[in-house]
Order: sequence, then C-alpha cells, then structure tokens
Amino acid sequence: MKKYIIFALLLFCSNQAFSYEYTPDIANNIVQEEQQIKFCPNSQTWGENCNDENSYTFIKRITFGSGGFSIYEKDKALYDTDTTLEFLINNQLIGYNMHKLKFYNLEFNDNKFQNSELNEEQIQKLFPNIKLVKISQFKNREITLEKPYFKPITFMLLNDTPEHYYKYQLEKYPKQDELIHGIFDINKAGDYIYSHFESRDTLFPTLTIHVKNNLKLK
Repeated sequence: MKKYIIFALLLFCSNQAFSYEYTPDIANNIVQEEQQIKFCPNSQTWGENCNDENSYTFIKRITFGSGGFSIYEKDKALYDTDTTLEFLINNQLIGYNMHKLKFYNLEFNDNKFQNSELNEEQIQKLFPNIKLVKISQFKNREITLEKPYFKPITFMLLNDTPEHYYKYQLEKYPKQDELIHGIFDINKAGDYIYSHFESRDTLFPTLTIHVKNNLKLK
C-alpha cells in the first residue's frame, strides 16, 4: 500500500505547474513601455546612459491593436523594430518577435533599426537549462521530444524557417502570458498542439509535439 501512496505522490508532484526561471540578465533588463534608452553610435552600444556627444535617446512605445509590436520614439519620430519584446544585455539591445519565434540584435543606423538574427548558440547562452526545438526539426509538422520520468523540462520553439506563427499558442496551456512566447514547461508526457486559436484551417496549419518519458534521461 505504501508503494502505491508514494507513486501517487510522485505522480501528483510531476503534474504540478512550474515556471522557467529567467536569468537576472533577462528578467531585470526588460525594456518597459515609456522607458528611455540610449544608443551610442560611436561604440554601437545600448544602455540607459551614454557618453557619446551624438547619442540617440529613444522612448519605448507599443502599437495599438493586434500584434503588440514595439516602436521607439526619437525626436518625435517613430521607428519600427519588428519585435514584440526587447531587453538590454551586455550593452546590446536584444529583440524578440513572438510571431516569428526569432531573436535579433538591434542596432540603429542610417536612421532606421537594423536587425541581425541571433543564431542557436547565442540564444542558448541567453537561456541556459532550456532545450531548443527548431522548427526545421519537425517532420510533416510533427516532432517527438523526450523528458525524464517525474521531472519537468523546459523547451523553447525556435523558428529557423521563413514561416510565421502569428498569434499561435500551445493549446490548453495555462501560461499563455509567458514572457518569451516560445517557451513552454512540460511536466508530463503527452501530445501538445501549437495552433492559431485551436484552428484546423489549412491556412493556419498546426504543429504537433509528442512528448514521451525516457528513463535514461536525468
């Protein structure tokens, strides 16, 4: 009887929700709406302060309506970043587009934002202890992932294709307001569907994620 009780407790604990803990570099450096940041063109760096005589001061804004994209105001002019979230780290402005599932290094040159996409290695350094799942790894829009028994794991969808996933979300996932939209915590095996408001329309094809337990994983 005791064995069954222990097993039930383990199963109960394994099904409890948990949250991925962002590093302080991420969590404490999010650029908030109305926040002012500066770009130093001489050193090509970002921060709240700048010693360049010709530094640029930007105010973060968020677009009205659908999408929640970021725009930055400078001298009463508005500039689009094509990102939905930005954070300052190591004097860089890193942007994330939740609809593209991509990260960018942002610079301001020739009177516009210039985005260079971060590679897998750069992203992994920003998010340690997380397993990246590239869209190109899906076969026929499905993929099988593994997790340890009785232990949660955190995955992050990373789009390395030209496809867009505008307003997609993991179905029946309790934390739709996750800071980084592509991150999802898995605490039990099963099938998970990434869809456009649970649509099965061919215009919005779903992604299916099969998660199974593996005793060899720790």
